[in-house]
Amino acid sequence: TLSIIRMFRCIIPSLLQRNRAAAKAIANGCGGLQTLSATAVVLDRRAICGLSVASSSTTMPVRVSLLPTNRSMTTAYQGIPGDGKHNAHLISDIIPFQTTLIDGRRVEVDYFRHVEDDIEEDEYYAGMALMNLIIREGRSWPFDQEFESVDDWRGYFLSHSAFVVRAINNGMDSSKKDSSRSGEILGCFYVKPNYPGRCSHVCNGGFITAPRFRRLGVGRLMGRVFLRAAKDLGYKSSYFNLVFKSNVGSVLMWESLGFERVAVLENAAALEGMEEGELD
Repeated sequence: TLSIIRMFRCIIPSLLQRNRAAAKAIANGCGGLQTLSATAVVLDRRAICGLSVASSSTTMPVRVSLLPTNRSMTTAYQGIPGDGKHNAHLISDIIPFQTTLIDGRRVEVDYFRHVEDDIEEDEYYAGMALMNLIIREGRSWPFDQEFESVDDWRGYFLSHSAFVVRAINNGMDSSKKDSSRSGEILGCFYVKPNYPGRCSHVCNGGFITAPRFRRLGVGRLMGRVFLRAAKDLGYKSSYFNLVFKSNVGSVLMWESLGFERVAVLENAAALEGMEEGELD
């Protein structure tokens, strides 16, 4: 039976977990991006899903990003239109972040660039087009209707913190047949509260890799930056509501980045490409 998977990860792990992750990050050549800090922190054991969290003996205050009143009821699926730069000062030391993909292409993780009166250069439109493409594909997100206006898309994607992976130099797509240009968007993702109010310290993330740039390491790059940015923005843990079991690559990637499966919901989605009556 096909199903969806809910995944959870503590943003601030124990000291032992940090040492292992840091060693793994160095071994994988993270290009200077440090996902975890060197400060030992005791986590609140009232975490969701009843998961216990190993803690170290040293306690330090956790910097929490308080949300303005008009954002306090934001959840993973609703918000107010923004520019994706909420609390940008908290992550100014890592954004923009430049690195090299496995094909040698230089890229940067940065905020969306908004250029009024120029649809070709305005990355808001590029982000909405990419989102709608994934919705039409119907394999990895739950939506079945496309966004019709940039403001509607901004309310969903740019309500808090959102980023693009932008090519710095020219290159080829994953098929090795079609060229790509400098400035092209290879992927995008957001970080925002999964729940409102008293549970807004638990964040959610949404990730899109442009189909023609898959298998180049874009998804893993976004995942690494997500973990570091989420921690610096004050979130204490991350919870993904819908990771489709049929999206094997995504499941394996998130597990390799420290996420755990906390629930499996059977027959939860009717995805494109499934047999008639079959659910994922």
